[in-house]
Amino acid sequence: MEAGGEVFWELFDVFNFWALIVLIIVVVWLLYNSLVFRSKDGSDNNIDNFTPGVFPAENDNLKMELTWTIVPFILIVYLTFIAWGPIDQMWTADPDAHEVKVNSSQWSWAFDCGDLDADICEVSNIDVEGQTRPLLRLKAGESYMFNMTSTDVTHAPFFLDWGLKEDTQPGMYTRLYHTPSTDEIGSSLLMCTEYCGKDHGYMTAVVEVHA
Repeated sequence: MEAGGEVFWELFDVFNFWALIVLIIVVVWLLYNSLVFRSKDGSDNNIDNFTPGVFPAENDNLKMELTWTIVPFILIVYLTFIAWGPIDQMWTADPDAHEVKVNSSQWSWAFDCGDLDADICEVSNIDVEGQTRPLLRLKAGESYMFNMTSTDVTHAPFFLDWGLKEDTQPGMYTRLYHTPSTDEIGSSLLMCTEYCGKDHGYMTAVVEVHA
C-alpha cells in the first residue's frame, strides 16, 4: 500500500522537485566557478591582490547577496505553507468519525473500540516474529478518530504506512483523524517514534485495513 494518502504524496513530489532544482543550481554554479576561475599553470595565484582576513570591498555585489538571501527565504516560506495541508488533514475534527482509544505504556499498545461493530473496529492479537502483539482491524472508507493518551512517559504512535504520527502525553489526550482508503487495505505496523526506554524498539502493533 502507499503510505499517507494522496495529499502526502503530492507534498513529497513538490519537495523532491524543489530539492532537485536547488541541487542543479548549486552544482552548476560550483562547476562554473571551479572551471572558469581556476588558476592557470605558471600564473600568479593572487592576481586580485587579496589580503588574508580582509574582504575586498570592490568585489562586493549587493544584488547577488540579496538574491541568495531573499529567494531561498521565499522558497522556505512557500514549502512551510504547503506543509500545513497534511497537518490540517490529521487534526481537522470529523464529527462522524468512529472513536478508537489508544493507550500507550512502556512498552505496549492497548486499543479500545468501545461499542463499535466488529466490522468497523475489532481488537485481537497477532504473532509478530515470535512475539504476541495487539492487532487493530479497521474498515476502509470509514472515518476514525484515534483518541490517544499515555499511562507513564511520552510516546509517539506512528501509523507507518499512513504517514501519521502524534505524541501521547501522560494525563493528556491527543487526537488523530484518518479515513483508510481502499489503497491502504492490508496490514501495517504501528511503532513508537519517541524514545521511551530500553524496549522502545520493540513497542509495535499491527493495524489491518479490510474492505
